[in-house]
Amino acid sequence: MNNLPDFETLLLKGIDGRLYVTLNRPAQRNAMNNQMNKELHELVDYLTDNDAVRVLILRGAGGHFCAGGDIKERKSQTESSIEGYDPARERNIRSGQLLHKFWNLSQTFIAVVEGAAMGGGFGFACLADLTIIQKDARLGMPETTLGIAPAQIAPYVVNRIGLTRAKQMALTGARINGEAAFHLGIAQYLADDEESLNAIVESVVDQVERCAPKACAATKKIMQQVGRSDGEKMIVDAADIFSSLNKNDEGKEGHAAFVEKRKPVWLKEQV
Repeated sequence: MNNLPDFETLLLKGIDGRLYVTLNRPAQRNAMNNQMNKELHELVDYLTDNDAVRVLILRGAGGHFCAGGDIKERKSQTESSIEGYDPARERNIRSGQLLHKFWNLSQTFIAVVEGAAMGGGFGFACLADLTIIQKDARLGMPETTLGIAPAQIAPYVVNRIGLTRAKQMALTGARINGEAAFHLGIAQYLADDEESLNAIVESVVDQVERCAPKACAATKKIMQQVGRSDGEKMIVDAADIFSSLNKNDEGKEGHAAFVEKRKPVWLKEQV
């Protein structure tokens, strides 16, 4: 473990190219306050162009993933705001920017969900590349029951489960359990309990590590452009990416390993 950032609200552990990050405000069910938002921004900035980390595993301390935003902090800041400046608006913008950064991570992003995953926590579950969930977890968008909107997470929820289901959850304040989330497609993996949750996490990470990091990053980029670029441009862009990967070190290593009947070696330097 080399040169990992030191945070107040996040616990980090790096092992062989894996970065385990734990949201660490258990008394508040890991609700995101301004400090955690700031540190998550710094975390993503640390990961940008960091080839030593290939998998990010995000979970919460104390049996909960993330209860969303820190409502008490937001209420206090709103009440003490000065004319012409709205701290809640600025914080919402920062939250949207944070989600966008996570969405565009080159690393494979795995969310491990247990307990509460509300608001922003639900957003992380919906935007992660891979989501592993415990069947008794509780998820939802409670914003409308508080008189506000799930403004920044809405696009990721719609992308994950579709407009019809997203509207149903948001406009009724519905809460669902982990099993329902699995069947809706929010999570790709379902665990019965904490022991099986941890076992699935390690199994999934092992599977991810069979694949080339740059190839995975490029695949994410291609897939996330679906519906956002015209067909001809997507064809050309995808071919350019394929050609680049085919000629780079990973492409050469992958082909050589196949011919030599051995496992490929993807990372030379790891955290």
